[in-house]
Amino acid sequence: MRPFHNRPTAFGFALLEVIVASAIATTIAAGSFAVISMSIQANDRARIRTGSTMLAVRKMEQLRSLGWTHISTSAPPISMSLSDVTTNLGNDPPTDDGRGLLASPPGTLTSNIDGYVDYLDASSRSMGSGTAVPAAAVYIRRWAVQPHPVDPDNLLVLHVVVGTRGTNGTAVAGAIHLITLGARK
Repeated sequence: MRPFHNRPTAFGFALLEVIVASAIATTIAAGSFAVISMSIQANDRARIRTGSTMLAVRKMEQLRSLGWTHISTSAPPISMSLSDVTTNLGNDPPTDDGRGLLASPPGTLTSNIDGYVDYLDASSRSMGSGTAVPAAAVYIRRWAVQPHPVDPDNLLVLHVVVGTRGTNGTAVAGAIHLITLGARK
């Protein structure tokens, strides 16, 4: 008969096994938290980028909807412009105290120039326009209207830039920038 102390036992885990298992579980949990944190940040950036894109598309459609055409009269045969030169898209709803599709002044895509900028909150509601950024503004939307250098009388280049508000009140890097051509009808 063998002595009692030489018998194999299965009474539990050794302290070393518990420490190793705990270290492995902690490493896996820490890695999982890092992946979840990165996923949340990527999702937040994608949400902001999608919102910026939708706001840019909305402004581009407003610009494209403004009248820019020629009309011909019967006698004498002349061509007259029938174009929007008064709509202010910086106001919501638009008003008749703007420049419509007239050429924008320089810098409208890089600075807050009245008549070519508006501000929106996190829910995409208008917060007005002007050079001063409202405190609750999340998005800054700017646009420019430029005659195309090849055919300035019949082609326009329309730009819309939307970004989130930076600490200095300007649109941040990585903003959405849409460009399209508009031709007289």
